[in-house]
Amino acid sequence: MKKILVLFLLFVTPFLFANDDLSISEAPIIDSLPVNEIEFVDTIGLLTPDEVEKILGEPKKIVNITLESSKEVIASSWYYENINTDYNGKYYPITEIDIVDGYIESVVFLNSNMEDIDRVEGQKYDIKRPEKIF
Repeated sequence: MKKILVLFLLFVTPFLFANDDLSISEAPIIDSLPVNEIEFVDTIGLLTPDEVEKILGEPKKIVNITLESSKEVIASSWYYENINTDYNGKYYPITEIDIVDGYIESVVFLNSNMEDIDRVEGQKYDIKRPEKIF
């Protein structure tokens, strides 16, 4: 009987003292983004769109692309003003962040104003997503 009780206690004890909080920390990996365009591009791929919005705030303009049949948003372009600089330290008037399927896919730096963003080409960088963080 003692052996059964000991085995039972050995089996149950880890569950009694286990930490129930198995979730990943809610703290972001990064709490600010660099201003320089190259450093910004290298860093933003580590974040989710929600984390970017927490750091940069709400975009000045959002353009969503939706499926006609379900009205589901499949891609978005977020536009921010004066958040990044070129290699000379001059601010780009507009930074466009392109999001597809919940991931940041590219960043475009535009020398334009908000009204002309659809008619001006800018410096585009594709974002490299990390394969695994850990």
